[in-house]
Amino acid sequence: MEIIPYISQESIATRVPMLAKKILNTLGNDETIIAFVLLNGGLWFASDLLRYLPSNYRLESFRVTSYGEGTSSSGAVHWEQNMPAFAGKKVLIIDDVLDTGLTMHTIKNKLLENGAAAVYTVVAVNKQGQRLVNCEADFHAFTAGNDFLVGYGMDYAGQFRNLPYIGRLSL
Repeated sequence: MEIIPYISQESIATRVPMLAKKILNTLGNDETIIAFVLLNGGLWFASDLLRYLPSNYRLESFRVTSYGEGTSSSGAVHWEQNMPAFAGKKVLIIDDVLDTGLTMHTIKNKLLENGAAAVYTVVAVNKQGQRLVNCEADFHAFTAGNDFLVGYGMDYAGQFRNLPYIGRLSL
């Protein structure tokens, strides 16, 4: 198994503040916005991103999974806890990667069903060409192809999330 560097720590550090500015310009800062982090993958990106957003972005987290121990989606979103209600609030879902779209699509729809006023999505990496459902991120830091990525929150069987860069995993 080899990890080939793909997006450097320096590139991440440069891009995240610019992305935060775009989010702020779109969502504003005049009301409470729920920054809804999908655990465990979104934690690293959210930690960096939220440092550049004002204090009205209130952190909440939720654990879901669709990969388990494999390198491809199981095709089902597994809920690790009950979905909180965010009735009347703007929500910004933060995750590490958007690939098949299943997780993001499912959670976005669930939040809207539970009464969220608006739901926006932001991911560190938008992987194109793998969508199984019609779901696009409102904001993304980077775009990638179909390589299996690790680092900066992305993992392989629970490993490599803590790499400070994003790498391509070669099995």
